[in-house]
Amino acid sequence: MLGFFATSVLNIVILHVILPININFDFFRASSLELKEECSRQVVDDSKVFKKIQGIFRETLSKRGVRVITGLGKYFRQIDKNRDGFVSQAALKEALKVFHLEMPEEDFESLWLILDDSKNDKVDYGEFTHAIFGEMNEYRKTFVRKAYMKLDFNKTGSVPLVDVRKCYCAKEHPLALAGKTAEEEIKSSFLEALGESCSNPNEMSYSEFEDYYEGLSFGIVCDDDFVNILKNSWGI
Repeated sequence: MLGFFATSVLNIVILHVILPININFDFFRASSLELKEECSRQVVDDSKVFKKIQGIFRETLSKRGVRVITGLGKYFRQIDKNRDGFVSQAALKEALKVFHLEMPEEDFESLWLILDDSKNDKVDYGEFTHAIFGEMNEYRKTFVRKAYMKLDFNKTGSVPLVDVRKCYCAKEHPLALAGKTAEEEIKSSFLEALGESCSNPNEMSYSEFEDYYEGLSFGIVCDDDFVNILKNSWGI
């Protein structure tokens, strides 16, 4: 009888100990699910903001994507005195004004709230550029990196523009193939556009090289067409 009583007491104790634990696990599972759903909704909302703003600038970029993106990248690097890759809200608004990229104030505020997640009144200007213009896919970036690595074979982090001129080939350019523009003219035009993105007039960094092709990429729908331009230009 005593053994039965002891067993019953033990079972009651176990139930009181284990049951709350099970309830707590259920609570944590429910909380985790709610958090995931909230994060998913936030991602969708953020994506809508990005797409709306990209739509605002689509026409502008289709006409002068290279000039805008390379110019904006150079502008940001020049005002980034701390070299930390961040820019203030006021400086960002001024940059958009300089490059005639104004957007409705409410859209700017929505974008700022998304990117300034640490609430310290500054955002990564690389993230900002990708948010409003979009970004090359990884397949395209792979070939951009290959082209740059061929130029910067010593891995110094920068390439003299005289070497860029030597390596760039315009022979397969559509205008050259059609006989409409001389190869040297195409090469000079390319170097002029590329040089405008460089902070140092005598050399080019990878970020400046990537900015140029980011702008070019915007107007080219087919990945293979974009990659062929890189292959023909740099022999990769």
